[in-house]
Amino acid sequence: MSNWLNSWQSIFKETEKKWALMSSEEQEDQLKYLEETAGALLDQWTELDEKINDLREHLGETTLEPYESKGTTYYQLEMFEKAVEELEQERPSGEKDDLRRLYIGFASLFASKLSKARETFLYILQVSRRPPIRHFAFVGLGCLQTQEERVDDAIASFHSAKELTSTTDVVYNLGICYFHDEAFALAKEYLMSYCEEVPEDGEAFFYLGCCQWQLGEKDIAWASWTTSIHLLDSEEALLSLAYVCEWHGYHFVAVHCYRRIKEKHGNSTKVLHGLAWNYALMDDKENALKYFREVLWLDPSNRNIKKSLNWLEETWPEIQRLQVE
Repeated sequence: MSNWLNSWQSIFKETEKKWALMSSEEQEDQLKYLEETAGALLDQWTELDEKINDLREHLGETTLEPYESKGTTYYQLEMFEKAVEELEQERPSGEKDDLRRLYIGFASLFASKLSKARETFLYILQVSRRPPIRHFAFVGLGCLQTQEERVDDAIASFHSAKELTSTTDVVYNLGICYFHDEAFALAKEYLMSYCEEVPEDGEAFFYLGCCQWQLGEKDIAWASWTTSIHLLDSEEALLSLAYVCEWHGYHFVAVHCYRRIKEKHGNSTKVLHGLAWNYALMDDKENALKYFREVLWLDPSNRNIKKSLNWLEETWPEIQRLQVE
C-alpha cells in the first residue's frame, strides 16, 4: 500500500507541475487515471479525493483569455506610468477587468508606485475567486514586499501563490527570500528545484552555491559557482561571484570572472584592479604587473589601487618601480 501511495503521489506531483501545459483532453485523461488509482487506496481515499477535486476545479480555468489594449501596449513598451494612466480609463467586463487590474498592479510596482500597487493587488485578492488571477496577485504582492524588505511577508505571499499554481518564478522567489532570511537549507531546496527546471539561469546557480557553501557543502558549492560563471552575463552578478571566490581563496576562478566581465562589458577600474590583485595573490607577477599598469593608467589616483600596491611592496620590490612609472 505504501509503494502504491508513493507512486500515486509522484504521478500527481508530475501532473500538477505540467497541468498548465496539458490540453483539456490530456487533463481529463490524467484525472481519470488518478481517480481509478485512488479507488484502490481505500485507507487514503479522503486525502486523495480532495487532491483530485482540486485539479478538477482547475480544469478549463488555468488558461486566461488575453487582454490587449492601449494600456497593455504601453506596459509591453515598459512605459509603466503611462500604462497605469491608460489602464485606469479602460472598462472591460468580467475576467478581463481582473486582468486589467493585474496590469495596473504590476505597472504600478515597476513604476515604484508601491501604495497603488499594494492597493490593487489586495483588492484583486478580495474580489476575485479565479485561481490564476489570485496567483498573480499574490506574486505581485510578494514582489512588492520584497522591495520593502518585508521578507517574511513576501515568503507568505509567494507560498500562497504556489498553493494556487506552482511556477518556476515563484520557486525562485522563495529561494531568494529564504536566502536573504539566512534560512539556507530551505533556500537550497527551492533553488535546486528551480535550477533543475531552468538550467540556464547562472544567477540561480550562484545563489545555490552560496547556500551550499554556508551549509558546509563546499565541493558542491564550487561546482555550482563554476556552472554559474559560464552562464552569467550581467556585470553585477559576475562581480559578486568574483568577490566570493576571491574571499575564499579561489583566485583562479575570480580571474575567470573578471576576464568574462572584460570580454562582455569592457575595461573598468574594478575589473582591471580585480585581475591585477588576484594574479598577484596567485604569485603571477607578469600578469599582475601588466594589469596594475593598465589600471594605473586608467585611474592613477585611485586609493584602493594604492593600498594594494603598498601591501604588495613588502614582498615585491618591482612594485616600487611600478609606482614611480
